[in-house]
This record gives sequence, structure tokens and C-alpha cells, in this order.
Amino acid sequence: MTTSLPWLQHTERRLFELACQEQLHHAILLTGPAGIGKHILAKQLAHLLLCLDPLPDGACGRCKSCLLGKAGHHPDLLLLEVSSSISVDQVREISVLMQNSPQQGGARVVVVPQAEKMTESAANALLKTLEEPGARSFLILYTAFAEQLMPTILSRCQRWDIPAQYGDDSRQWLAQQSADPVPDFLLELCGGAPLKALTLQNSGEAITLAAQLNALQAYLQTGSGLAPLQKQLETQPELAALLYYTVRHWTLQQQQLPPPQLFSRVARWCRDEQRILGQNKSLALTTLLLDLHQLLR
Repeated sequence: MTTSLPWLQHTERRLFELACQEQLHHAILLTGPAGIGKHILAKQLAHLLLCLDPLPDGACGRCKSCLLGKAGHHPDLLLLEVSSSISVDQVREISVLMQNSPQQGGARVVVVPQAEKMTESAANALLKTLEEPGARSFLILYTAFAEQLMPTILSRCQRWDIPAQYGDDSRQWLAQQSADPVPDFLLELCGGAPLKALTLQNSGEAITLAAQLNALQAYLQTGSGLAPLQKQLETQPELAALLYYTVRHWTLQQQQLPPPQLFSRVARWCRDEQRILGQNKSLALTTLLLDLHQLLR
């Protein structure tokens, strides 16, 4: 079955056509922003490759291979679990599966999420598998940070980019998934990732973001309310997106070139944020907000 996500359907159809024609590259790299649906596309393609009676629009859903896949017990499918990094031992597990004979008589498929988390030694270990994958063996990697992959990995994979979605189709889809009105800013703030936007909408976090966005814009205009704003923002996981959205729209509204250091100041905060803890983080955020107010006056 094809996905119901409209922005994925073109890429999905092309991948399915190549798979059914046995012309699919053995190493597929899906790239695109977090929350665009790469994980859904990767699993749909994996199930199609394993299906014993594939259809033009995906796996049949009825054969033994499909039933094993649905149950999460397919012996020829490895869905790699990733935490802080992808280790050499995990890559060795990939190599063993892809070199052994398939237990169901079809393909062997490995799905690797967050491929950018491969350590250098793990990436080097994967090269041999990429160069000598074995017959009917497929590796499906996906990442939101393709630029962090080693060039040797990139050069051995066929890359399929899924661009950020800002169009009417994605906005209509998002509106159809929610019983409550979706804020106009949400999809853009999420970097054109509808699934991420839907998660924030359904959790109620979109309402919090709207209030914080208004408070941030008011502070930048007036310079008042710094202390309560800092307390609101310091625990906001989407703070980087909130800051970029705000300064981007300020420049659009002003219809003039922004101060040259504006975006670099936000970028420096985003780079350093994960390394700043406790009182130092509160102080750094307060300093950032003061700097932005001065730059945008």
C-alpha cells in the first residue's frame, strides 16, 4: 500500500517502480528534514522489497513475508535501533544479515535511521558491505543531516531528497488531521516538516509556541518583559526554530537588509546551546535576547 502522505507519493512511486523492475540500487539514502516522513517511506520500501507477491503500489500485505513484517518478526529484515551513535558492532550485524542466505527466499533488507550518527569506524566498516552487498540485499539509510555523512558513504549510495513542504497541499493535509485550527506559522516554524508540525499541534505545544512567539516579538519591539520571557524560553525545545522564525520575519517586514551579525548571532547560540548548562544557560539566553533587541532596534 502506498503512503497517504501526499508529498511522499511521487518519490514512493518511482522507488516502487524501480523495485518491481529489479532496477533499484542496493543502497538507498533518503534525505530531508526531520518530520518529513522518511521513516515511513523507508519501511514501506522495505516491506515491498521483502514481499513475495508485490503490487505496483506496494507490498501485497497478505503473503507470509508481509505477515511476518507486520508482526515485527521478519528474519530477513533488520530495523536498526539507534540511540547516541551507530557502532561498529551494529554495522557487523548489518553485514552478517546481508551476506547470509535469505530465510524466506526473497530479499534481505536493512533500514538505518539517523545515519549521520555512524561513528567513523562504523562508517568505514560499512564500506565493504556497500561495495559487496550480496545478491538481493538492500540497505536503506535515512537522515536529516546528509552533510554529516562521510563522502565515501555518500558516493556509494543513491540519494533521494525529500524537500521541505510549504505548499497548500501540505497545509491542507495538516488542517485535515487536526480538530483544532492549525496556527499559520506552525509549518514554517517546523522547517516545512508536516509530521513534526502535526506532533506539536496534537500535543498542544503549538498553543505554547504561539504565546511564546507573541511574547518574543513584543519584547524585541519594546525591550520590556525580559525576565519572564527568558524563563519561558529556556525550557522550550523548539527555541532555535522560534528564534530563526522571528528574525526571518522581522527582516521580511522591514523590507531592508538585516544587520550582518543578526543571523550569525542566532547561529552561534544554536551551536553552543547544548553545551551550556544551569545558570550559565540562563545568562547566555538573557545575553542573546538583549543582543537581538539591540540589533533589531
